[in-house]
Amino acid sequence: MEFGKVIGGSASDKLLIRVKSSEEASIGDIVIVKDAGCTYFVKIVNVLITSQLPRQFIEDIAGQKLEHDVDINLFDEEDRFYRLCEGKVLKVRTKEGFKPPRSMPHYFCKAVKPSPKDFEFLKDKGEVRIGYLRLGNRIITDFDVALPAEKLISHHVLVSAATGKGKSNFAKVFVSGLLSIPNISSIVLDPHNEYYGSKGIKGLRDHKERSRIEYFTPRAKDFPGSESLRIHATDLSPGDFYGVVRFSDAQQQAMDLSYRTYGRDWVNNLLTEKNIKEIVIDLQGKVIPATIASLKRKLLYVLELDPGTYNGLVFTLKERIEASLFEKVKRAVLEGKVVIIDTSLVGFEAEKLVASSIVRKIFSLYRRTKQLAPEKFETLPELMILFEEAPRVLGREVLTGSSNIFSRIAREGRKFKVGLCAITQMPSLLSREILSQMNTKIILGIPSPADRQAVIDSSAQDISDESAEIQMLDRGEAIITSPFIDFPMPLKIYLFDDLVKHHAPKKKSYADKSKNSELNIGIE
Repeated sequence: MEFGKVIGGSASDKLLIRVKSSEEASIGDIVIVKDAGCTYFVKIVNVLITSQLPRQFIEDIAGQKLEHDVDINLFDEEDRFYRLCEGKVLKVRTKEGFKPPRSMPHYFCKAVKPSPKDFEFLKDKGEVRIGYLRLGNRIITDFDVALPAEKLISHHVLVSAATGKGKSNFAKVFVSGLLSIPNISSIVLDPHNEYYGSKGIKGLRDHKERSRIEYFTPRAKDFPGSESLRIHATDLSPGDFYGVVRFSDAQQQAMDLSYRTYGRDWVNNLLTEKNIKEIVIDLQGKVIPATIASLKRKLLYVLELDPGTYNGLVFTLKERIEASLFEKVKRAVLEGKVVIIDTSLVGFEAEKLVASSIVRKIFSLYRRTKQLAPEKFETLPELMILFEEAPRVLGREVLTGSSNIFSRIAREGRKFKVGLCAITQMPSLLSREILSQMNTKIILGIPSPADRQAVIDSSAQDISDESAEIQMLDRGEAIITSPFIDFPMPLKIYLFDDLVKHHAPKKKSYADKSKNSELNIGIE
């Protein structure tokens, strides 16, 4: 069906289309223009109303209608008053394939609304289906958009949106898509306990592949089949703290020296002050003995330990009565499972330490496996680490003068089959380097100009003309920009509750115990 006619434009700027009076035109819609063997995919970035009549005459007509309620009939109204669209050429398809938009169609070429068949080239691009193709206000429900899982994971994903625009819904849709693919693992750091699900709330536990999910929570008794989120202090090393918890240089020296002196008992000795005199003596001339007292207070605060019992909700110095949490997470990751870590009941600093210690040890496992057993490394599952409120560990202020495990994975993760999926409301707070490393961006509604510009400037494809559309995106509507798709993709994200509504849980796991589960390279 004809949408309009080309009436001008520039290859370096916009294409101008006069819109047929009976057609709806909206920002974000895509139309197709064919000319001389080329098919132009044109995205509408602005809609204008205009007229051939002088402005003074239009104002006079409006005044008559407004002040005197005069019904003025214009016999040629459709010819004199009309709409124009400014369009951005996304891609040009020729017999040889897709090319950059270096040419323009001629005057009066027909612009038409596309059908799903016009986008057949987008199908079979990936395995993770996340939503429907969206053309402006139209949702093409018989056209599913899928993304390539392994490429997305290893090259990192940024999910950005204001509150209420559907970030968490997308995350659950994305992870549920990964559950259907073998040899892909995920670690989901859940600060609000919204991914696993609970009574009356749909979550990943309602997925048909829920046997591939391991859930760690401080409230294990309330969730049958879950694991206790319990970390013994002997499993921690000073590196788990650095970059996510602030310590003075003197405190870091004391921690490092205690670790070198006492090994796995370093936290216990610092907190209980057993044999601590030799640490104080070694630190003389570098720091004052009061450093130990202040460090003890800091550790008690971060670990959320009772100073009388040295026991807390997650961390403890008590004698170990079960296997290490890190070994359990390692086993689940190597078996290709989704690991959900519920940190909703712990404080800000403890939450970051839980995340940092788990991620650091699993990344170390992948890195060491590649170095020590490269043939085994090839069989390891791709690993995605998903976390919310990304500026807390990847923000400019956090990384000023230091780094942490998350920034290291952003720079090096793709070499070791480990990727990040960072979720944030405020991408402008992330460092420019980190933003540029996030090759795929899932952009939902962003009202803040600064946050929109941060995403636009760091995107893999040119979306400089989509600022108005990004601001207008409704809940669940998104634009995806990635080097692994042909052009910035507008879509409507599935509603997670609809995805799991008809899922019947399987009695057996997706696969038998993975051959990687017995990998005997230790974690640090």
